[in-house]
Amino acid sequence: MDFPPFEHLLYYERVHGARLNISYSNIREFRLDGFRRGLPKNLDLNWTFRNGTPGLRELIAKRHRTSSRHVLVTTGATEANFLVNASLVRPKDRVLVDIPIYSPLRDVPRGVGANVVEIPRACKDGWRLDLDRWRKLAGRRARLLVFANLNNPTSTALTRSDLRELADIAEECDGHVLVDETFRELAFEDAPPSATEFGHRMIALSTVTKVCGLGTLRVGWIVGAPDLLDRFAGLKDYTTGGGSVLSQTIATWALSRWDFFLRRARRILDVNRKIAADALREMPALEEGVPSRGSVLFPHCSVHVAKLADRLLRQYKTVIAEGRFFGVPDHFRLGLGGETWGMRPAALPTSTNADRHPDWFTALVRPRNRLAEFSCRRKCSCGTRSSKARPRGPSE
Repeated sequence: MDFPPFEHLLYYERVHGARLNISYSNIREFRLDGFRRGLPKNLDLNWTFRNGTPGLRELIAKRHRTSSRHVLVTTGATEANFLVNASLVRPKDRVLVDIPIYSPLRDVPRGVGANVVEIPRACKDGWRLDLDRWRKLAGRRARLLVFANLNNPTSTALTRSDLRELADIAEECDGHVLVDETFRELAFEDAPPSATEFGHRMIALSTVTKVCGLGTLRVGWIVGAPDLLDRFAGLKDYTTGGGSVLSQTIATWALSRWDFFLRRARRILDVNRKIAADALREMPALEEGVPSRGSVLFPHCSVHVAKLADRLLRQYKTVIAEGRFFGVPDHFRLGLGGETWGMRPAALPTSTNADRHPDWFTALVRPRNRLAEFSCRRKCSCGTRSSKARPRGPSE
Protein backbone atom coordinates (compact mmCIF):
# COMPACT_ATOMS: atom_id res chain seq x y z
CA MET A 1 0.00 0.00 0.00
CA ASP A 2 1.20 3.49 -0.85
CA PHE A 3 -1.19 6.26 0.17
CA PRO A 4 -0.83 9.83 -1.10
CA PRO A 5 -0.65 12.54 1.57
CA PHE A 6 -4.03 13.65 2.92
CA GLU A 7 -3.36 17.24 1.84
CA HIS A 8 -6.71 18.66 2.97
CA LEU A 9 -6.23 17.36 6.52
CA LEU A 10 -2.59 18.49 6.64
CA TYR A 11 -3.65 21.96 5.49
CA TYR A 12 -6.21 22.20 8.29
CA GLU A 13 -3.53 21.20 10.78
CA ARG A 14 -1.35 24.03 9.51
CA VAL A 15 -4.05 26.73 9.67
CA HIS A 16 -5.72 25.54 12.87
CA GLY A 17 -5.04 28.80 14.71
CA ALA A 18 -6.73 31.00 12.09
CA ARG A 19 -9.43 33.38 13.32
CA LEU A 20 -12.09 32.14 10.92
CA ASN A 21 -12.51 28.90 9.01
CA ILE A 22 -15.42 29.28 6.60
CA SER A 23 -14.70 26.06 4.74
CA TYR A 24 -15.87 23.44 7.24
CA SER A 25 -18.63 21.14 6.00
CA ASN A 26 -20.13 20.26 9.38
CA ILE A 27 -23.05 21.86 11.15
CA ARG A 28 -22.04 24.00 14.12
CA GLU A 29 -20.56 22.02 17.01
CA PHE A 30 -22.89 20.55 19.63
CA ARG A 31 -21.78 20.33 23.24
CA LEU A 32 -22.23 17.49 25.70
CA ASP A 33 -24.40 19.51 28.08
CA GLY A 34 -26.89 20.00 25.26
CA PHE A 35 -28.05 16.41 25.75
CA ARG A 36 -29.08 17.21 29.35
CA ARG A 37 -28.20 13.75 30.55
CA GLY A 38 -25.27 11.97 32.09
CA LEU A 39 -23.41 8.83 31.16
CA PRO A 40 -24.74 5.71 32.92
CA LYS A 41 -22.81 5.09 36.11
CA ASN A 42 -22.84 1.34 35.45
CA LEU A 43 -21.48 1.65 31.88
CA ASP A 44 -19.08 -1.25 31.31
CA LEU A 45 -15.79 0.29 30.18
CA ASN A 46 -14.09 -3.08 29.70
CA TRP A 47 -16.36 -4.44 26.99
CA THR A 48 -17.46 -3.33 23.55
CA PHE A 49 -19.43 -4.85 20.69
CA ARG A 50 -17.56 -5.95 17.58
CA ASN A 51 -20.17 -4.58 15.15
CA GLY A 52 -21.38 -1.72 17.34
CA THR A 53 -23.85 -1.54 20.22
CA PRO A 54 -27.23 -3.09 19.35
CA GLY A 55 -29.22 0.04 20.13
CA LEU A 56 -27.03 2.23 17.93
CA ARG A 57 -27.22 -0.23 15.03
CA GLU A 58 -31.02 -0.28 15.27
CA LEU A 59 -31.18 3.52 15.06
CA ILE A 60 -28.76 3.63 12.12
CA ALA A 61 -30.77 0.95 10.29
CA LYS A 62 -33.89 3.10 10.65
CA ARG A 63 -32.18 5.99 8.84
CA HIS A 64 -31.43 3.66 5.90
CA ARG A 65 -34.75 1.75 5.93
CA THR A 66 -33.12 -1.59 6.60
CA SER A 67 -32.39 -3.96 9.51
CA SER A 68 -29.52 -3.85 11.98
CA ARG A 69 -27.92 -6.96 10.46
CA HIS A 70 -27.00 -4.69 7.53
CA VAL A 71 -25.10 -2.22 9.78
CA LEU A 72 -21.46 -2.19 10.88
CA VAL A 73 -20.38 0.64 13.21
CA THR A 74 -16.93 2.05 12.47
CA THR A 75 -14.54 4.64 13.88
CA GLY A 76 -15.85 7.43 11.69
CA ALA A 77 -16.68 7.44 8.00
CA THR A 78 -12.95 7.58 7.26
CA GLU A 79 -12.43 4.08 8.63
CA ALA A 80 -15.58 2.93 6.83
CA ASN A 81 -14.14 4.11 3.51
CA PHE A 82 -10.83 2.38 4.24
CA LEU A 83 -12.46 -0.92 5.19
CA VAL A 84 -14.54 -1.06 2.02
CA ASN A 85 -11.61 -0.34 -0.27
CA ALA A 86 -9.10 -2.55 1.53
CA SER A 87 -11.56 -5.45 1.53
CA LEU A 88 -12.86 -5.22 -2.06
CA VAL A 89 -10.11 -3.63 -4.15
CA ARG A 90 -6.96 -5.37 -5.28
CA PRO A 91 -3.90 -3.90 -7.04
CA LYS A 92 -4.64 -2.97 -10.67
CA ASP A 93 -8.43 -3.15 -10.17
CA ARG A 94 -10.33 -0.41 -11.95
CA VAL A 95 -12.09 2.06 -9.63
CA LEU A 96 -14.21 4.87 -11.05
CA VAL A 97 -14.47 8.03 -8.92
CA ASP A 98 -16.85 10.95 -9.28
CA ILE A 99 -15.05 14.34 -9.44
CA PRO A 100 -15.11 16.70 -7.61
CA ILE A 101 -15.16 14.67 -4.41
CA TYR A 102 -13.76 14.57 -0.86
CA SER A 103 -10.18 13.41 -1.36
CA PRO A 104 -10.11 10.18 0.74
CA LEU A 105 -12.86 8.74 -1.47
CA ARG A 106 -10.48 9.22 -4.40
CA ASP A 107 -7.14 8.53 -2.72
CA VAL A 108 -7.83 5.47 -0.56
CA PRO A 109 -8.47 3.22 -3.60
CA ARG A 110 -5.33 4.70 -5.12
CA GLY A 111 -3.46 3.84 -1.92
CA VAL A 112 -4.48 0.18 -2.06
CA GLY A 113 -3.14 -0.02 -5.61
CA ALA A 114 -6.22 0.52 -7.76
CA ASN A 115 -6.21 2.00 -11.22
CA VAL A 116 -8.33 5.04 -10.35
CA VAL A 117 -10.25 6.64 -13.21
CA GLU A 118 -11.55 10.09 -12.33
CA ILE A 119 -14.80 11.06 -14.06
CA PRO A 120 -15.23 14.83 -13.83
CA ARG A 121 -18.53 16.67 -13.94
CA ALA A 122 -18.82 20.17 -15.42
CA CYS A 123 -20.12 23.11 -13.42
CA LYS A 124 -21.46 24.70 -16.64
CA ASP A 125 -23.89 21.74 -16.82
CA GLY A 126 -24.93 22.12 -13.20
CA TRP A 127 -22.63 19.24 -12.22
CA ARG A 128 -24.83 16.84 -14.19
CA LEU A 129 -24.01 13.13 -13.89
CA ASP A 130 -23.20 11.55 -17.27
CA LEU A 131 -24.38 7.98 -16.72
CA ASP A 132 -23.61 6.95 -20.30
CA ARG A 133 -19.97 7.80 -19.69
CA TRP A 134 -19.97 5.86 -16.43
CA ARG A 135 -21.44 2.82 -18.14
CA LYS A 136 -18.86 2.98 -20.92
CA LEU A 137 -15.88 3.36 -18.57
CA ALA A 138 -17.13 0.68 -16.19
CA GLY A 139 -17.32 -1.80 -19.03
CA ARG A 140 -17.14 -5.35 -17.71
CA ARG A 141 -14.35 -4.90 -15.21
CA ALA A 142 -14.80 -1.95 -12.81
CA ARG A 143 -14.43 -3.15 -9.24
CA LEU A 144 -15.88 -0.10 -7.48
CA LEU A 145 -17.82 3.04 -8.43
CA VAL A 146 -17.42 5.84 -5.87
CA PHE A 147 -19.77 8.76 -5.09
CA ALA A 148 -20.91 11.08 -2.33
CA ASN A 149 -24.63 11.83 -2.00
CA LEU A 150 -25.01 14.70 -1.35
CA ASN A 151 -21.79 15.51 -3.11
CA ASN A 152 -19.00 17.09 -1.12
CA PRO A 153 -18.16 19.82 -2.19
CA THR A 154 -21.01 20.72 -4.63
CA SER A 155 -24.08 19.53 -2.64
CA THR A 156 -25.57 17.99 -5.80
CA ALA A 157 -27.72 14.89 -5.33
CA LEU A 158 -27.91 11.46 -6.92
CA THR A 159 -31.57 10.86 -7.71
CA ARG A 160 -33.54 7.67 -7.29
CA SER A 161 -33.20 6.99 -11.03
CA ASP A 162 -29.43 7.68 -10.89
CA LEU A 163 -29.02 5.16 -8.10
CA ARG A 164 -31.12 2.56 -9.87
CA GLU A 165 -29.01 2.88 -13.03
CA LEU A 166 -25.76 2.75 -11.04
CA ALA A 167 -26.96 -0.48 -9.47
CA ASP A 168 -27.54 -1.84 -12.99
CA ILE A 169 -24.03 -0.78 -14.06
CA ALA A 170 -22.55 -2.53 -11.01
CA GLU A 171 -24.41 -5.70 -11.93
CA GLU A 172 -23.10 -5.55 -15.49
CA CYS A 173 -19.46 -5.12 -14.41
CA ASP A 174 -19.71 -7.46 -11.40
CA GLY A 175 -18.64 -4.62 -9.11
CA HIS A 176 -20.03 -2.52 -6.28
CA VAL A 177 -21.10 1.08 -5.78
CA LEU A 178 -19.81 2.93 -2.70
CA VAL A 179 -21.82 6.01 -1.72
CA ASP A 180 -20.76 8.34 1.08
CA GLU A 181 -24.12 9.48 2.49
CA THR A 182 -22.75 11.75 5.20
CA PHE A 183 -24.72 14.76 3.90
CA ARG A 184 -27.72 12.95 2.38
CA GLU A 185 -30.29 14.01 4.94
CA LEU A 186 -29.24 17.67 4.74
CA ALA A 187 -31.54 17.81 1.71
CA PHE A 188 -34.33 17.45 4.31
CA GLU A 189 -37.68 16.61 2.69
CA ASP A 190 -35.90 16.27 -0.67
CA ALA A 191 -33.35 13.80 0.68
CA PRO A 192 -32.48 11.12 -1.86
CA PRO A 193 -32.98 7.49 -0.85
CA SER A 194 -30.13 5.51 0.62
CA ALA A 195 -28.12 3.64 -1.97
CA THR A 196 -28.65 0.41 -0.08
CA GLU A 197 -32.31 0.36 -1.11
CA PHE A 198 -31.13 -0.64 -4.60
CA GLY A 199 -29.64 -4.06 -4.06
CA HIS A 200 -26.75 -6.04 -2.67
CA ARG A 201 -24.11 -4.34 -4.80
CA MET A 202 -24.77 -0.96 -3.16
CA ILE A 203 -22.76 0.11 -0.09
CA ALA A 204 -23.45 3.24 1.98
CA LEU A 205 -21.30 4.88 4.62
CA SER A 206 -22.08 7.77 6.93
CA THR A 207 -21.36 9.38 10.31
CA VAL A 208 -22.87 11.51 13.08
CA THR A 209 -20.13 14.10 12.57
CA LYS A 210 -21.59 16.50 10.02
CA VAL A 211 -25.32 16.67 10.73
CA CYS A 212 -24.88 16.79 14.52
CA GLY A 213 -21.61 18.68 14.92
CA LEU A 214 -20.14 15.77 16.91
CA GLY A 215 -16.85 15.25 15.13
CA THR A 216 -14.78 14.14 18.10
CA LEU A 217 -17.01 11.12 18.71
CA ARG A 218 -15.57 9.46 15.58
CA VAL A 219 -18.63 7.28 15.11
CA GLY A 220 -19.48 6.21 11.56
CA TRP A 221 -21.00 3.18 9.89
CA ILE A 222 -21.28 1.03 6.80
CA VAL A 223 -24.62 -0.24 5.53
CA GLY A 224 -24.58 -3.13 3.10
CA ALA A 225 -25.20 -6.81 2.49
CA PRO A 226 -24.39 -9.01 5.53
CA ASP A 227 -21.80 -11.06 3.66
CA LEU A 228 -19.93 -7.87 2.77
CA LEU A 229 -20.13 -6.61 6.34
CA ASP A 230 -18.54 -9.84 7.53
CA ARG A 231 -15.54 -9.11 5.31
CA PHE A 232 -15.31 -5.51 6.49
CA ALA A 233 -15.64 -6.53 10.16
CA GLY A 234 -12.88 -9.12 9.73
CA LEU A 235 -10.51 -6.36 8.63
CA LYS A 236 -11.79 -4.01 11.32
CA ASP A 237 -10.68 -6.57 13.93
CA TYR A 238 -7.14 -5.53 12.98
CA THR A 239 -7.73 -1.75 12.86
CA THR A 240 -9.91 -0.46 15.71
CA GLY A 241 -11.68 -3.58 16.98
CA GLY A 242 -15.02 -2.76 18.57
CA GLY A 243 -14.69 1.00 18.89
CA SER A 244 -15.37 3.22 21.89
CA VAL A 245 -18.44 2.39 23.96
CA LEU A 246 -18.36 5.96 25.31
CA SER A 247 -18.58 7.46 21.83
CA GLN A 248 -21.22 4.98 20.74
CA THR A 249 -23.33 5.76 23.81
CA ILE A 250 -23.35 9.47 22.99
CA ALA A 251 -23.93 8.70 19.30
CA THR A 252 -26.98 6.68 20.37
CA TRP A 253 -28.29 9.76 22.17
CA ALA A 254 -27.78 11.76 18.97
CA LEU A 255 -29.51 9.22 16.70
CA SER A 256 -32.39 9.09 19.20
CA ARG A 257 -32.83 12.83 18.66
CA TRP A 258 -32.09 12.86 14.94
CA ASP A 259 -35.16 14.93 14.05
CA PHE A 260 -34.01 17.57 16.55
CA PHE A 261 -30.57 17.69 14.91
CA LEU A 262 -32.10 18.00 11.45
CA ARG A 263 -34.29 20.91 12.62
CA ARG A 264 -31.27 22.54 14.23
CA ALA A 265 -29.24 22.11 11.04
CA ARG A 266 -32.02 23.58 8.94
CA ARG A 267 -32.32 26.69 11.12
CA ILE A 268 -28.59 27.33 10.87
CA LEU A 269 -28.42 26.65 7.13
CA ASP A 270 -31.47 28.76 6.24
CA VAL A 271 -29.91 31.84 7.86
CA ASN A 272 -26.48 31.25 6.38
CA ARG A 273 -27.80 30.53 2.88
CA LYS A 274 -29.35 33.99 2.77
CA ILE A 275 -26.15 35.60 4.05
CA ALA A 276 -24.12 33.70 1.47
CA ALA A 277 -26.49 34.58 -1.39
CA ASP A 278 -26.41 38.29 -0.48
CA ALA A 279 -22.62 38.30 -0.20
CA LEU A 280 -21.99 36.36 -3.41
CA ARG A 281 -24.07 38.83 -5.41
CA GLU A 282 -21.44 41.42 -4.56
CA MET A 283 -18.53 39.26 -5.72
CA PRO A 284 -18.57 39.07 -9.53
CA ALA A 285 -15.39 36.97 -9.51
CA LEU A 286 -17.38 34.06 -8.05
CA GLU A 287 -19.86 32.06 -10.11
CA GLU A 288 -22.56 29.63 -9.07
CA GLY A 289 -25.45 30.20 -6.73
CA VAL A 290 -26.03 28.91 -3.24
CA PRO A 291 -27.47 25.37 -3.37
CA SER A 292 -30.85 24.75 -1.75
CA ARG A 293 -29.54 21.60 -0.06
CA GLY A 294 -26.45 20.51 1.83
CA SER A 295 -24.00 22.42 3.98
CA VAL A 296 -21.38 23.47 1.40
CA LEU A 297 -21.07 25.39 -1.85
CA PHE A 298 -18.32 25.25 -4.44
CA PRO A 299 -18.15 28.41 -6.56
CA HIS A 300 -16.01 28.79 -9.64
CA CYS A 301 -13.51 31.63 -9.13
CA SER A 302 -12.22 33.74 -12.01
CA VAL A 303 -9.18 34.76 -9.96
CA HIS A 304 -6.26 32.61 -8.85
CA VAL A 305 -7.66 30.49 -6.01
CA ALA A 306 -4.33 29.66 -4.36
CA LYS A 307 -3.38 33.35 -4.22
CA LEU A 308 -6.82 34.29 -2.93
CA ALA A 309 -6.58 31.63 -0.20
CA ASP A 310 -3.14 32.90 0.76
CA ARG A 311 -4.33 36.53 0.98
CA LEU A 312 -7.38 35.59 3.05
CA LEU A 313 -5.18 33.65 5.45
CA ARG A 314 -2.41 36.24 5.76
CA GLN A 315 -4.48 39.42 5.81
CA TYR A 316 -7.76 38.29 7.35
CA LYS A 317 -6.82 35.06 9.20
CA THR A 318 -9.64 33.40 7.25
CA VAL A 319 -9.54 29.88 5.74
CA ILE A 320 -11.21 28.55 2.60
CA ALA A 321 -10.77 25.05 1.16
CA GLU A 322 -9.06 25.24 -2.21
CA GLY A 323 -10.65 23.26 -5.01
CA ARG A 324 -7.41 21.37 -5.63
CA PHE A 325 -8.26 19.23 -2.62
CA PHE A 326 -11.36 18.02 -4.48
CA GLY A 327 -9.82 17.73 -7.94
CA VAL A 328 -10.99 21.09 -9.39
CA PRO A 329 -8.38 23.79 -8.70
CA ASP A 330 -10.27 26.89 -9.89
CA HIS A 331 -13.11 26.48 -7.39
CA PHE A 332 -13.12 26.57 -3.62
CA ARG A 333 -15.40 25.23 -0.90
CA LEU A 334 -17.35 27.35 1.57
CA GLY A 335 -19.25 25.91 4.51
CA LEU A 336 -22.75 27.04 5.45
CA GLY A 337 -23.11 25.25 8.76
CA GLY A 338 -20.98 27.44 11.01
CA GLU A 339 -21.63 30.21 13.50
CA THR A 340 -23.60 33.18 12.18
CA TRP A 341 -21.62 36.04 13.62
CA GLY A 342 -23.02 39.42 14.71
CA MET A 343 -23.00 42.36 12.34
CA ARG A 344 -20.11 44.82 12.33
CA PRO A 345 -18.65 47.22 9.76
CA ALA A 346 -16.01 46.02 7.33
CA ALA A 347 -12.50 46.97 8.30
CA LEU A 348 -11.68 47.93 4.71
CA PRO A 349 -14.55 49.96 3.19
CA THR A 350 -15.54 49.14 -0.36
CA SER A 351 -18.02 50.61 -2.79
CA THR A 352 -20.48 47.90 -1.77
CA ASN A 353 -22.70 47.71 1.29
CA ALA A 354 -20.57 44.88 2.65
CA ASP A 355 -20.77 46.35 6.15
CA ARG A 356 -24.19 44.80 6.62
CA HIS A 357 -22.83 41.26 6.26
CA PRO A 358 -21.65 39.10 9.16
CA ASP A 359 -17.89 39.06 9.50
CA TRP A 360 -17.34 35.49 8.31
CA PHE A 361 -18.63 36.31 4.80
CA THR A 362 -17.44 39.91 4.85
CA ALA A 363 -13.94 38.46 4.96
CA LEU A 364 -14.48 37.37 1.37
CA VAL A 365 -16.11 40.62 0.27
CA ARG A 366 -13.39 42.88 1.66
CA PRO A 367 -10.59 41.78 -0.65
CA ARG A 368 -12.91 42.05 -3.64
CA ASN A 369 -11.40 45.35 -4.80
CA ARG A 370 -7.94 43.78 -4.86
CA LEU A 371 -8.85 40.56 -6.67
CA ALA A 372 -7.97 42.04 -10.05
CA GLU A 373 -4.31 41.56 -9.10
CA PHE A 374 -4.87 37.81 -9.38
CA SER A 375 -7.05 37.85 -12.49
CA CYS A 376 -7.03 34.45 -14.14
CA ARG A 377 -9.05 34.22 -17.35
CA ARG A 378 -8.00 30.73 -18.37
CA LYS A 379 -10.66 28.15 -19.09
CA CYS A 380 -12.17 26.61 -15.97
CA SER A 381 -10.82 23.16 -15.19
CA CYS A 382 -14.39 21.87 -14.90
CA GLY A 383 -15.24 22.98 -18.43
CA THR A 384 -16.53 26.54 -18.26
CA ARG A 385 -15.21 30.07 -18.55
CA SER A 386 -16.17 33.08 -16.51
CA SER A 387 -18.93 35.05 -18.20
CA LYS A 388 -18.91 37.87 -15.67
CA ALA A 389 -17.04 41.14 -15.92
CA ARG A 390 -13.61 41.36 -14.39
CA PRO A 391 -13.78 42.68 -10.82
CA ARG A 392 -13.01 46.39 -10.81
CA GLY A 393 -10.15 47.68 -8.72
CA PRO A 394 -10.22 50.81 -6.53
CA SER A 395 -8.82 53.06 -9.28
CA GLU A 396 -11.17 51.92 -12.04
